[in-house]
Amino acid sequence: MPALQHMSQRQETIPSGGDSITALILLLLPLLIISVALIFVLIAPFIIYLVLRFRPGVTLSERDGPINVQYEEQLEFSSSFQRACQNWADQLDDNTRAGYELAQRWCANHPPLSPRDTDITMPQFLGIQEKGVSAWSFDPAYESNQGVMVSARTELQFFADSPGMATEEGGACTIQSNLPLPKSNDIYYWESKIFSKPEATTIAIGLSTKPYPSFRFPGYCKHSVAIFSQDGFKCYNHPLNAQSYGAPFVKGDVVGVGFRPRTGSVFFTRNGVRMAEAFTGLQSYNLFPTISADGAAEVHVNFGQAGFVFIEANVKKWGLAPMIGTLAPPPAYGQDKDSVLIEACNVPGTSTQLASDTRSGQVLRVPPYEVARSIAQAPDMHRDVSSQGIRMNTLKQDDEESASSHPPPYMDAMIASSPTSLTNQAQNDHNNANVSLHRGAIHSFQSWMASWRKARRDTSSGTPETPSTELVGVTID
Repeated sequence: MPALQHMSQRQETIPSGGDSITALILLLLPLLIISVALIFVLIAPFIIYLVLRFRPGVTLSERDGPINVQYEEQLEFSSSFQRACQNWADQLDDNTRAGYELAQRWCANHPPLSPRDTDITMPQFLGIQEKGVSAWSFDPAYESNQGVMVSARTELQFFADSPGMATEEGGACTIQSNLPLPKSNDIYYWESKIFSKPEATTIAIGLSTKPYPSFRFPGYCKHSVAIFSQDGFKCYNHPLNAQSYGAPFVKGDVVGVGFRPRTGSVFFTRNGVRMAEAFTGLQSYNLFPTISADGAAEVHVNFGQAGFVFIEANVKKWGLAPMIGTLAPPPAYGQDKDSVLIEACNVPGTSTQLASDTRSGQVLRVPPYEVARSIAQAPDMHRDVSSQGIRMNTLKQDDEESASSHPPPYMDAMIASSPTSLTNQAQNDHNNANVSLHRGAIHSFQSWMASWRKARRDTSSGTPETPSTELVGVTID
């Protein structure tokens, strides 16, 4: 009996297998809870970031850094963005929705041109070299864009209640420059000064591709960015993407736009103070300076033809081109002073001043204008002028005597070309032929034949009373 009692006591003291598993679970359960909590704390921020990142344009938020437009354009084809745009359009009034749909149809029918089609061509490049920054201007198509008038190439005046400014018609009047921003330098910069702006008028200043609807603000259609005066917002590609950027600007403010071609980044300045970087990823297309307004306003644009308010742009020469062209224009007509070309023609021995007669091989030279004028005004019209170098070539040189005669000066040439002088010359030739009969039969016959051919040529196109001659050319050097 004592042995059985001792064995039962040992069995009670030895723990069973189920109790050991339960004790192990109770020991590991707190560790498991702590591990799951740590993993959730570490992973939860990344999950939240991904959820917010893949919902672009759904909410209006203020971001510190620039917006990568190229990346955002890829997300615009997602179903979430399309649903967000549809929900936004459903909340608009009828007139605003009509203007939005009109712009969408216009952009679908007129896609942006490729960079090859909008690059600066060779004639435009030569125009920039000749004119400098003056090659940039605003040239609106007044047939389709009647709400703006351009004076002095870059002074814009918008009219109130113009076509396109109504909400159902698009809501704005927009104009673009004739040339895009270059891409050879690191930064290009231009400014716009607001000379006149009523409180009810909204002005948008930015960049856009061509073609762009003339009735839509920049920043509201594809491949465009802008900053707005009403609330200081910045916007790109769609009205849904508007975000807070700066303070509103009013009459007298100067708004500048800077562009880096290599990175495609855009920044803005206000009254000479640089603002934060606004956009990046705009290097895929050629961008044109764009100004827009929905009411009466006056804006003057400075592409670099004058000093900038932003001092850094002046120091580093961020203008679109030099103020003065580097290619000299051709000399004006009627001005021969200080001309290298004309002065070189008067230098003896130059190749441009020599002309060879194909028949006689004689090299002739034309005197300067002052010398020829003094010769023509001289009282003695019969002096030797062989050094002055003008010869009139007729159809044929019939006799050696006329070919070796000295060329007449300017006034003699004009007198010789009159009908009276030609008649006298023909009569003198006949008299010379009569005198030559005493020189011999053969020589007289040759002289008579030469005189007869010359007289017949002089009266070939006229009458014996009013003879004429045929002038082939005047050799002048």
